[in-house]
Amino acid sequence: MKKAIATLAVLLLPCLAAGQKAPAPAQVVQAVRAYRMENEDRIMRELCEFLAIPNIASDTPNIQKNAAHLMEMLEARGIETHLLPITGRGPVVFGKLLSPEAKHTVILYAHYDGQPVDPAAWTDGAPFEPLLRNAAIEAGGKRIPFPVNGAGLRGGYNDDWRIYARSASDDKSPIVALLAALDALRAKEIPLALNLKVILEGEEEAGSPNLQRTLELHKNLLGADLLITADGPVHQSGRPLVFFGNRGDIGIDITVYGPLRALHSGHYGNWAPNPAMELSRLLASMKDEDGRVLIAGYYDDVTPLGEVEKKALAAMPDNDADLERELGIAKPEGAGKKLAELIMEPSLNVCGLRSAYVGSQAQNVVPDKAEASLDARLVRGEDPQKKFDQIAGFIRSQG
Repeated sequence: MKKAIATLAVLLLPCLAAGQKAPAPAQVVQAVRAYRMENEDRIMRELCEFLAIPNIASDTPNIQKNAAHLMEMLEARGIETHLLPITGRGPVVFGKLLSPEAKHTVILYAHYDGQPVDPAAWTDGAPFEPLLRNAAIEAGGKRIPFPVNGAGLRGGYNDDWRIYARSASDDKSPIVALLAALDALRAKEIPLALNLKVILEGEEEAGSPNLQRTLELHKNLLGADLLITADGPVHQSGRPLVFFGNRGDIGIDITVYGPLRALHSGHYGNWAPNPAMELSRLLASMKDEDGRVLIAGYYDDVTPLGEVEKKALAAMPDNDADLERELGIAKPEGAGKKLAELIMEPSLNVCGLRSAYVGSQAQNVVPDKAEASLDARLVRGEDPQKKFDQIAGFIRSQG
């Protein structure tokens, strides 16, 4: 988040009002970094308070608490804030901060909901109780106490330290980073040269089912020159990354049914169809050994990359070999293509599988059903409904 605060501050300074001399980006970064170090405890405390509010989109009371908390955070910075309601869900939080004589407007998008959680999987702490570690878990990071308020630590947070809580990175930290950047600019008397608008969504992890409709109802609020999303990836090399598009995403749930009830495998095995086997065969038939999707027409509507895009991809760091070692991948998919190339293509992924019981709870049964959740990533030129129809048609063709 440290780099994000300075980066966001610079993004808010592409031009200045007439008669004002624009500070150099390096000066802005230096001033904002100094502010961040002087106020690190307060910034981290605000983040931890925000992380402590459960934020699953379907948890209506708590997701609305997040929205109310956000409204307080924005209004404390003088940002005019409106809650754009969605029945039974968290509202879209809209804010605007106008700057005198500014000629340009930027919208910053982020989301305040998080992925569903399995509390049992959080073996050291709870999802909404922020913990501090001296390194990433995969690097052997150990749990350490937060620096004590008033301990006189200037810049007391080490760059290698990590906060663990649901949405610590995706996507509450970028929101706090934006607000800290605004605080820094104001404290250092660096004028904001843009009109700033923010759109903070509470359903992104649930597929954004109401975002388009809600924004269309309030499109009079959305005039701007540029949209920046604070929900993008961090490059695996750790280098700062600006990306210029997003793949779309659709979700598909598949259920294969067997007998009306689970049956004893010793009495009915070899006779009763096993839905887990049927589902496994279906999923395996969708892709070849290199990960290429075998569904007819799956790649037909893809808009080819232009020369500028190809050049940008070629300039990206080549760290695939390092990732393979770090992640324990013996052979990646993609028939030799690099990760940077493959994420520019449509994909089909199995998010999860479920049927009967496994491990210590395994039972000698033919399951009554098997379930899978898939996600398909879309690229420029593709239509979500057509992509869904392609997948559904393939499933039907398998009988």
